[in-house]
Amino acid sequence: MALTPKVFDILLLLIQNPGRILTKDEMMKQVWPDTTVEEANLPRNISTLRKALGEERDEYIETIPWRGYRFVAEVKELRDESDQIDSLAVLPFVNESADPAAEYLSDGITEDLIHKLSLLSSLEVMSRLSVFHYKVGDPKKSQADAKEVGRVLGVRAVLTGRIRVIENVVLVSVELVDAGDNAHLWGAQYNRELSDISKMQESISREVVQQLKVKLTTQEQQRLIQSHAEDPEAYQLYLKGRYFWNKLTPDGIRKAIQFFEQAIGKDPAYALAYTGLLDCHTYLNQPVQARRAAAQALELDPALGEVHASLGFFKFLYDWDFSGTEKELKQALKLSPNYAQTHHWHAIYVAHMGRFEEAIAKAARARELDPLSPLINQTMGNVLMLAGDYDGAVDALLHTLELDPHFAAAHSVLACVYCLKGMYEEALARFEKVRSLAGGNVAIDASVQVLRGWVYAAWGKKSEAMKIIAQNSESPIVSPYSIAGIYAALGEHDRAFEYLNRAFQARSFQLVSLKVDPSFQNLRSDPRFEDLLYRIGLNP
Repeated sequence: MALTPKVFDILLLLIQNPGRILTKDEMMKQVWPDTTVEEANLPRNISTLRKALGEERDEYIETIPWRGYRFVAEVKELRDESDQIDSLAVLPFVNESADPAAEYLSDGITEDLIHKLSLLSSLEVMSRLSVFHYKVGDPKKSQADAKEVGRVLGVRAVLTGRIRVIENVVLVSVELVDAGDNAHLWGAQYNRELSDISKMQESISREVVQQLKVKLTTQEQQRLIQSHAEDPEAYQLYLKGRYFWNKLTPDGIRKAIQFFEQAIGKDPAYALAYTGLLDCHTYLNQPVQARRAAAQALELDPALGEVHASLGFFKFLYDWDFSGTEKELKQALKLSPNYAQTHHWHAIYVAHMGRFEEAIAKAARARELDPLSPLINQTMGNVLMLAGDYDGAVDALLHTLELDPHFAAAHSVLACVYCLKGMYEEALARFEKVRSLAGGNVAIDASVQVLRGWVYAAWGKKSEAMKIIAQNSESPIVSPYSIAGIYAALGEHDRAFEYLNRAFQARSFQLVSLKVDPSFQNLRSDPRFEDLLYRIGLNP
């Protein structure tokens, strides 16, 4: 049945306001603007509309006596079939196996899909740290509501999955859901041998891309189906290595190294496993081993974005090769534009170069890609502190601690900001929080103790500061850079430069902060400061 223009206008008005009572007066003004008509026109047209809809008992349009009408049927927005979905969250796949040891597999499949899909320049993919907030430990529980995930992470679609391992067979089910209305967009089931996991993941990635209607370049098509491991067992060992790496604990890192090395033993040409070793050795402050792993990974796969990202930050901290750092990070962004860690490292690097506007933009981009990661959110606090926006830094760091109240690094940076704002008691309290969270770690205890000395020095409590210097200045686990900070706060410039030069002789990675570190603000007019920057390469 064809609708007259006014009947269509009434239908449009009703479905644009589902569930809301529209008064007769309101509807008359909307449908017949600037025209005087009899009120009887409205119920007459409503009656015509009901007949067109095949309505029998107000199942579409409810009459509200003496007031007006309400559209009560479900309203669903239909997607244009040609419309490309440009943002996605891959939620952690649920392990439904009886064996909890298969957890590495469910996590690994999730991470591999995130990795493959994030290589596509036209698709924004949320990174691991944000999506793993939605990890479901109990397979009997439902996964997070896609609509809520879409609201929090700002994505248009959500991919979920469940895996079950039966003897040597992996059963995987996946579902693609519209984050706007929880509508099912696509689903599939896979049944493969454990030895065919990598091929199965290629199939999932390819089919997801088709459903998202993402346009691929020729290079992206090749990268999407590229398998990084020739040996299926090597791939499983790599997944176990990443599983322990993501715990970010010294014990977890050591276990990760074992699995990465085993993966390489199975497949000596496995570039991703070498990248895992690079990250582990950098975390453990083992530059010789990290450099060796980086060289091997690059030789095997120079187009791997993660290698360039990790190598770029390594060059920044240990080589003081700042032009090389910039080159590697830009190459990483070109190869893996959605890798939040690269944007995070790039923000830190350009902030230390004094390019604060650029650093803030990079930190914001990293946060867009990984909005629930405490580490990524802390980056903004770091950058704003170095830029001198202490109030903004406090806001960013308090937000970070809302995400994870036990994130020690954010407490530590917040303590530094409080000291710079002259809030010394608050700074000491935050450093005490860091110490308690460390659980007796000797290195962290020593670091916190020296930072307390810096607070006392800035506060004007010289005796307390000097006592801490006496206890820690010759300790092998205390950086001379930190001792220099105490002397600088005390106004003892000669002693500050003495310890800065010790840090230079030891090639302390902390010296990359010297150009912008507010702890040394009162030394910047001294010619020795410019000379030291020149020797480091920060002021060529």
